[in-house]
Amino acid sequence: MKGKVLGFDAAAGTGAITGEDGKRYTFALADNKSPAPLKPGDTVDFQIEGDTARDIYAVAGEPGVDLAALAANPAVANVLAKPNVIWAGVIILGSLIAGYVGTLEALGHITGDLGSGLGLSAIFIAALFAIPVIAGVLIFFELTNNKRTARFRMITAAAAVGGPILLPLVAGVLAPEGLRDLRGLGEIFAAAGRMGFLQFVGFGISFGMLMTIAGGVLIVLTERGIVKLPKF
Repeated sequence: MKGKVLGFDAAAGTGAITGEDGKRYTFALADNKSPAPLKPGDTVDFQIEGDTARDIYAVAGEPGVDLAALAANPAVANVLAKPNVIWAGVIILGSLIAGYVGTLEALGHITGDLGSGLGLSAIFIAALFAIPVIAGVLIFFELTNNKRTARFRMITAAAAVGGPILLPLVAGVLAPEGLRDLRGLGEIFAAAGRMGFLQFVGFGISFGMLMTIAGGVLIVLTERGIVKLPKF
C-alpha cells in the first residue's frame, strides 16, 4: 500500500503513516528499508500488519510544482503579497503581444512609406507605447513601497483599459482625410510591427488588446477586494 509519512519521533524511534485507505499506521525505525531517514510528507510504499506498517520504502513523488514551497520563498511571497505586480506584468505581456511596444517604430515606417505626416493622430497612436511603460513603473513602485503607489494603480488601470480602445479611435478622428480610407494602411502597420489590427476609423480586437485590458480590470477588482490571490 502507498501512503504518506505524518511524522517521526527520533527520540521514541516511532512514527506514523496515513495510508491510501485513510487509516493511520505506526512504524518503528527498523521498518524503514530506504537508505535515507523518512520525513513528514514523504510518499512511501509499505506492507500492512494489523495497525503497523512494515517494509517501508520511500518512493518518488509525482512530478509537479510544490506550490507551498514556492510560496515560502521570500521573493515569491513578496510578489504574492502584491498582486498588482502580477497584473501589471499581464499588462506588459499583453502590450508586447498587441505590438504597443513597437508603436514608435511602426509610426516611423508608416510616415516613410506614405511620404506624409500623420498630424495629431500620430501623437495618440504613439501614446500606446506609454501603456507598458506605465505598468513597468507600477511594478517598481509596488516593490519599493513608493508612497504614490495607490494613486498610480488607478492611473495604470485607466491606461490599460482605456488606452487600447480610446487612443485608436481618437487617432482615427484626427487622421488626415486622405489617410482614413486608405485600405493598405493595415498592411503597412503589419509590416512595421504587430500593429495590423489598428484602424484610423476605430480599432480591432486582438488577444493582446484583451489581455492588456484584463490586467487593468484586475487591478481595479483587486483594489476593491473582489479578486484575491489564493494562499498556499
